[in-house]
Amino acid sequence: MRKGMTNRGWLRGFPGVDNWRKVLPVRSGWSTDEKYEIYTHTGEHYLLRAADEAQTKQKYAEFAFIQRCQALGFPMPRPIDCGLHGGRVYQLLSWVEGEPMAGELIGMPEEEQYRLGQEAGRALAAIHSVVLEPAEREEADGEVEARKRMVFRYLASRNRMAGDDSVVMFVAKHVARPKRLAGLHGDFHIGSLLLTPDSKIAVIDFNRRHVGDRWQDFQKSQAFTIPRSTAFVNGQIHAYFRGDPPDDFWEAFAYEVAYGAISQIIWAESLGADIVRQMQMNYARAMRDFRGFTPCEPPRWYVQA
Repeated sequence: MRKGMTNRGWLRGFPGVDNWRKVLPVRSGWSTDEKYEIYTHTGEHYLLRAADEAQTKQKYAEFAFIQRCQALGFPMPRPIDCGLHGGRVYQLLSWVEGEPMAGELIGMPEEEQYRLGQEAGRALAAIHSVVLEPAEREEADGEVEARKRMVFRYLASRNRMAGDDSVVMFVAKHVARPKRLAGLHGDFHIGSLLLTPDSKIAVIDFNRRHVGDRWQDFQKSQAFTIPRSTAFVNGQIHAYFRGDPPDDFWEAFAYEVAYGAISQIIWAESLGADIVRQMQMNYARAMRDFRGFTPCEPPRWYVQA
């Protein structure tokens, strides 16, 4: 897995550091953020995230979004502080107790997987209910050009999939400015969810937060949740829509999954050949599940509510 920076020298003089009892590096996940688990002498348990100061605007917006999600009713990190120190922009958050959902689903009865998926779907709907500020809506303006650039990068890649012309054409046909604007989690799948000690879903890792089409937040479920649990994703969809989705969801979902399938191959190129192969396998699975991305048809794994 990709690891963030590990030089702790910048922490000297950090606000409140004299009260820290234990500092442990957190190396899990794909984020390039530097992350630490912190225990204090007075009993607090924190997560400290830090990134290069060049990401200040992005990280402040992320922190503000986490603040606005606090009243939504599901477990998530509590924002403590955000600022600049030692050439980095940092976020200090409460530590969320729980176990990674990906591991907890193994051997779990399908009925319980479905129930937890429903809980995740309600949490996602709550996130999408957060009212956007006028300036935030402008964030989506560059979405079309960014996606076009990604398609061109894929076309030039040596890791293109065989027989992918129809997929590229499908994606190119559907690239458009987001229709259903919302603040997105940006990485909503079981890798960003925890199972708390009282069997609740906790949502973490808001570092890919952005503004876009709300249905885009289902994209990662195909690549990262479906291989572990189709019941979980069915529950997530049913709870989000309070039943079966409208017909236009399936075409939008197929587009998001197709775009994700090719963009994740490009994303993986900086992480090594093994990760590229993993994303190519995800592409093949998506092709099978979505019948070559035929619009308006649910994927093979979908079960009606």
